Amino acid sequence: MRRASDLPRRGRRRLSGRIVLIVLGVLFLLVVVFGRAVARFYVDYLWHEGLGRADVFWGVIRAKVTLFGMFFLTFAVLAGINLFIADRLSPTRFPANVHPYVERFHEVFGHRLRLFRYLGAGVLALLVALPTTSQWQSWLLFRNSQTFGIADPQFHADVGFYVFELPFLSFVLDWLFISMVLVLLLTVLTHVLNGGVVFASPMPSVRPATKGHIAVLLAALAALKAADYWVTRYETTNERRGFVQGATYAVVKAQLPALMLLVLVALVTAALYLATLRWGSWRLPLIASGLWLVLLVAGGYLYPALVQSLVVNPNQQARELPYIERNVEATRHAMGINQVNRTEMELQPLNAAAIANDPAPLQDVRLLHPVEMLERFQIDEGNQAGLSIRDLDVDRYPIDGRVQQVLIAARELDLDGSPNQSWQGRHLINTRGCGLVMAPASRVLESDRPQYMVPEGITRPELYFSPTLSGYAIAGTTESERECPGGETDEYVGTAGVQMSSFLRRAAFALAFLDYNVLGSGAIDEDSQMLWVRNVRDRLTKLAPFLSYDGDPYPVIVDGRIWWVVDAYTTTSRYPYAQRIGGEVQLTANSGLDRDANYVRNSVKAVVDAYDGSVTFYVYDERDPIIRAWQQAFSGLFTPASEMPEDLREHLRYPEDLFRVQTDVYSKYQLEPERFFERQGAWSVAQAPSVNPRGEPATSPTVSQPATAQQPTELASESSTARFVPYYTMFPDPRGEGKEFVLLRPFVPFSRDDRRTELVAFMTASSDPDTYGTLTAYVLPDLPDGPRTVANVIDSEPAIATRITQQVGGGNEVRWGDLQLVPVGGGLLWVRPFYAQIPPSGGQRGDGVTEYRFVAVAYNNRAAIGESLGAALAQLFSGFEGDLGDRVGSSPIGSDEPGEPEEQDTLTPEEALARADELLEEAQEALEANDLGGYQEKVEEATVLIDEALRELERGGGTGEGAGPTTTAPASPPASD
Repeated sequence: MRRASDLPRRGRRRLSGRIVLIVLGVLFLLVVVFGRAVARFYVDYLWHEGLGRADVFWGVIRAKVTLFGMFFLTFAVLAGINLFIADRLSPTRFPANVHPYVERFHEVFGHRLRLFRYLGAGVLALLVALPTTSQWQSWLLFRNSQTFGIADPQFHADVGFYVFELPFLSFVLDWLFISMVLVLLLTVLTHVLNGGVVFASPMPSVRPATKGHIAVLLAALAALKAADYWVTRYETTNERRGFVQGATYAVVKAQLPALMLLVLVALVTAALYLATLRWGSWRLPLIASGLWLVLLVAGGYLYPALVQSLVVNPNQQARELPYIERNVEATRHAMGINQVNRTEMELQPLNAAAIANDPAPLQDVRLLHPVEMLERFQIDEGNQAGLSIRDLDVDRYPIDGRVQQVLIAARELDLDGSPNQSWQGRHLINTRGCGLVMAPASRVLESDRPQYMVPEGITRPELYFSPTLSGYAIAGTTESERECPGGETDEYVGTAGVQMSSFLRRAAFALAFLDYNVLGSGAIDEDSQMLWVRNVRDRLTKLAPFLSYDGDPYPVIVDGRIWWVVDAYTTTSRYPYAQRIGGEVQLTANSGLDRDANYVRNSVKAVVDAYDGSVTFYVYDERDPIIRAWQQAFSGLFTPASEMPEDLREHLRYPEDLFRVQTDVYSKYQLEPERFFERQGAWSVAQAPSVNPRGEPATSPTVSQPATAQQPTELASESSTARFVPYYTMFPDPRGEGKEFVLLRPFVPFSRDDRRTELVAFMTASSDPDTYGTLTAYVLPDLPDGPRTVANVIDSEPAIATRITQQVGGGNEVRWGDLQLVPVGGGLLWVRPFYAQIPPSGGQRGDGVTEYRFVAVAYNNRAAIGESLGAALAQLFSGFEGDLGDRVGSSPIGSDEPGEPEEQDTLTPEEALARADELLEEAQEALEANDLGGYQEKVEEATVLIDEALRELERGGGTGEGAGPTTTAPASPPASD
């Protein structure tokens, strides 16, 4: 028989194998979880360093570490001192009748019990200190606080105290109170474990020394609450208890006295708890605590509510008037509407001669709407595999010797549409978009298409960064990147990326992205650069998260490069007595403005280089105290506006969302305080005319409360009707001082049921360099028809209704464009373009491409329509003759020279179909040659030709004389011609 020691040790081998697997699993977990966290930290640092902004990276880290250290040490010291005192106050002999759980606790931990308590206090300190790092912005503003030079009318403290200091002070008091509660619980638990508190009967037995210790802690909590009540007084300047935002009558006369009483009661309670150290009796402090609770409910809530209901509401206008004055003055300054230029505009009657003598304003009317034309641009100019046009922006450029409004678009990278979906294709080859395309907004070809042009002076057309990009790309590899014609060199020469100059860097990115290809690819060398965070807004938010960013970046050509411009806002909800933006203001879908904000400034123009991703923050409002505070915190991050290139300054736009807020607020706050309550002379932003012919006005998703549901203390507000969307336009100054590129929005007289539709005024915001930010309100004492009435006049005109019916008859979706207000010849003329969306063959309604069809003009309760402005005006004003240049021929209209329209070939529908057949044959040849990119391009180009030919045939086009509009074949794909 074999001895047991001679038998194979299978069990031990299995056990050893399991241990090895466990160890490997733990190591893998450590690498993936903790190692990845370290890798992310490292690549974040490299990203900031690549942008030259390591100072921002370390500045934020220092702020967070400072906060963590301060609050960790504070809690650790408080807990440590109280634990030490509790141990010193413990009885010399441990009681024999302690609770069984206490005995069990001592049996388990024995002499290590004290160490356990201190370790527990350290863990608590860690848990309460870690969340404080999220307050780093409040901490930096507190440290770099500025003055506004304006004192609040209630406490006479500078507004800077409310914006910079009060938020952090309130946080500290709240944190201290919670921490003291935790310290109190920890201390009581220590006394229980030490025998100072014994649960031997229905009522616990507490030693006098233990009572004294707990009384001191309760006194500290009461004192902290007294300090909190004192600070809360300042918070009331932003409450909404009365008629408007701020400390109104009920707050000043009832809530503030109640808070002062609570301060006194809290201090008395604290003193009574301390007095127990001498008297030993807790009866008085407990009675004071009960009285405190009663006063908190009665004085803090019931009494102010009774004053509001019984004193204020029956005499609201008289009681609230002084506080309305405070609110009006504060809101005007906080929203930047305290210096609006107000001009009264006397209208002159219009006739053919008056218009003929002043044609310039009509030459700048925008016939092409950026939203409606997006699909048209995409098919004509962005329909190339891997490129896409995602957005159209309105800007102005010199064309034909004068500055004209244009629609401009970037051909952005579309990775999902790229034929090469391999890792190399998505990250090394298809890395960039290519160039810009634009078209005058006031011109349309005879074929109803935009007149496309190539912007002048672009020497770096590559778009490595854009508003819709995500993920990462690696430039400067041995792989050939997709060609982008027009660049100075195809080799990437940017410097703002992360140099992949070492194995450590590549490994860090591979681990951070969980993508081994970054480490294993042989195409990446030490000259390659990691381009990461390529979405424009994400890039700005990562670098300066304390600013709010507009949702509509737009491209500008500066020194041969394409820059993305983003409006950045500084906001706060702490401005005393100022009204918040609120939910009634109708903002854009991706607005960067917080609806709780009651102070807004467009203080910064943030610029991202589309080629190398470098970022510049130009400070455009140095008077703003908030941006001054951030300049002091990060001195190297911001650049003065005086250093802004002139090419960039000429293309800045006043932000639409800020203008929406200001026009909405100004419509009411242009009133003097004594008229504010009754809304006498108040305005409303004009109702938005329906885009659907003969359709009902749309309702906004962000609406005010119905008038029937309003509380007695609330302001009267309008219905939920959608409001007029502001639009950019070249606006002729009625005073004869040239023209400006402005935002425009009209007003109507205020009415709760929106019955008033007359035009009472309109406001413009200038975007010109010399007058940038100037707000002008043009008041119309004669009250002509407003947008809704004019839209109804246009829709009800029989000749226009007939033309619309003809367009709808072909299965088209039809809609109106912007209803535009044009000052011409001393009067006001309304102009509105009309579009038809042609469904593709076999497609559904709403799936097609939108095209311009005609334009309507309206004046003095009459309307007319024409394919051009001149034709429409000739019908409306007898004797008018003239070509305003808004319709241009369909002949070849360009060359390859910058600034000229792109070359297009005019084809009949039959010729277009024949060309499409040739392209499909070429696509088959490309497929047989395994050229997937060439195959996709040919198929897409053929598809466009077929769709366009079928549309033209449906509209009556054909060959021979008298044929309808011809089909224009797109130029060869813009990025490869």
